[in-house]
Amino acid sequence: MATICLLQGAAELEEAIQLADHVFRNNGQVSMGTAYPAIFSPSLGQSFGVFEEDKLVAFMGFVPAIIQIEKARLHIYSVGAVCTHEEARGRGYASRLMSAVIEHAHASGASLILVSGHRSIYARAACYSFGSMKRYVLDASHMPARNGQSAVSGIHVRNLQPTDWFRLTELARSRSSRYEQSLTDLAVLIHSEAYASNMKFHHQVWVAESEGNAAAFAVIAVPGNSKESERPSFVVEWAGDVEAFFAIYAHVIATEEVKRLQLQVNWYENELQECLTTIPGESLPNSGLVHLVNLEQLCAQLDPYLRDRGGSAAELTRQLELLDDEQRIQALFNMPAADGAGITGLPLPFPYTVGLNYV
Repeated sequence: MATICLLQGAAELEEAIQLADHVFRNNGQVSMGTAYPAIFSPSLGQSFGVFEEDKLVAFMGFVPAIIQIEKARLHIYSVGAVCTHEEARGRGYASRLMSAVIEHAHASGASLILVSGHRSIYARAACYSFGSMKRYVLDASHMPARNGQSAVSGIHVRNLQPTDWFRLTELARSRSSRYEQSLTDLAVLIHSEAYASNMKFHHQVWVAESEGNAAAFAVIAVPGNSKESERPSFVVEWAGDVEAFFAIYAHVIATEEVKRLQLQVNWYENELQECLTTIPGESLPNSGLVHLVNLEQLCAQLDPYLRDRGGSAAELTRQLELLDDEQRIQALFNMPAADGAGITGLPLPFPYTVGLNYV
């Protein structure tokens, strides 16, 4: 008989790492336990497994986080590393795990669950696409630079130094929409190379200085062999001044650290969007899916953000109660139609989900 439970002990979590590596990893890729330490964290103890007798045969990583949207703090979970041993597939374990994590999220007071995949089990669990972004692929033709120097005057670009962690943390905190990241979180997440490791890419961290002060940083994923691959290098996460960020881009292109650089830009990043108006971009939703755990809890957590815009949690709850689950997600995260009436404070300026906190 199969048993579903939270994985608590180090031995159980090590078994989960071995299963995830068996399903997802091949030669040349680091272990899932190295790339995704929060999923297999004995101190968090939030991930679920299915045991047949004493053998772990299915697993679902479940990681809590806080997303800051201006003054509001959303309590969210992320689902990832979902896997079933080939000998135990077809028994409905993934669906049962999804039900277990949704129940756990309710009990924890979470408002949203983010899912990195697009499997049918997630659609059945009321998980929907959300958000509005543009993807750009930049190269030297979009911002020329010469002799390895930044094309932006007065800004010096350099690699991350061991003395930079306070500076990076303050820059990261300056973003109005972001995952909550302590100094230690930031260092661990950069080192873990979660999403980059899936493609055998590695992180490079660049800092742009203006008048001796750190003005921006960017974490860029580059091919592991330091040569251009079919997939372009990509910006994992950045923070700070837009001009200083473009100086980083100009520098890495000019010095041939990368040939092409993929960048995801959210709908609310207006200053960055304005800098890219002449460059073709691909419109797409945020990565993955989202499940609304508890409407009242979400609205209560959003209340400080809503009040700054003349709204309130009670008002938003009343408006969203009139909609079904999918319509609520559309109202919360997607731009309304040109002739449509929006709801105060919506859509929410939600961060890109494939940054450093990707699960």
